[in-house]
Amino acid sequence: MNLIKIEGISEAYPELVDGTMDWYFCQEGKNCFCDLYEAEEIFKSGENFSGMTCHLIHYPEGTVHSPFRVKENVYIGKPIWDNGKLYFLSVDFHKQKIQIYSYSPDNQDNEMIKEMPLGVVEDCYNLMLKVSPVMLCRDANDGIYEIVWPENKKIEIGKTEGLLFRDGDDLYFSEWYEDPEYHENVIIRDLNTGEIKEKYSGYLCKLPKGVYWKI
Repeated sequence: MNLIKIEGISEAYPELVDGTMDWYFCQEGKNCFCDLYEAEEIFKSGENFSGMTCHLIHYPEGTVHSPFRVKENVYIGKPIWDNGKLYFLSVDFHKQKIQIYSYSPDNQDNEMIKEMPLGVVEDCYNLMLKVSPVMLCRDANDGIYEIVWPENKKIEIGKTEGLLFRDGDDLYFSEWYEDPEYHENVIIRDLNTGEIKEKYSGYLCKLPKGVYWKI
């Protein structure tokens, strides 16, 4: 057994970054773990949010990368991988800013690529980054899927649909249903109209280097 001690992370379980085979992430809060919307509710209640950050761990040697430190009233979300870089969503509740960062593991360069006012979204419920290209989205709020950045689009979708990824002007959604057993569909919608271009039963499994398995 090869047991590797991971230093610099406390009581956080590593999860694989989607689309990679060698990068894991751990979200870590100063006092307790919560999601972005819960952090927003804490701040709106008049209290200070203690802060949430995110670490990266490289397989197999277990090297820890910490592009951010825990900061009061700042939430760092889990990373996404796109074209050789990792991207993070940051929300600064004190400054009322949404910030998107790119992180290059090779030179450990952390760069803010976009900043926008928090007021561009109604709230932080289901606010997340998606690919590709990197997009800021709000997932399935009252049957509306919203792309906030780099363009602004609102698309009507089914109650159980969730975005997998974007490819040009095609948006790939997964849809689940029970009839009576659990099943899933893949739905391809037009970015500009939201209309369904194709729908089929099955799954798309994301692998490294932009490969997807169609099942």
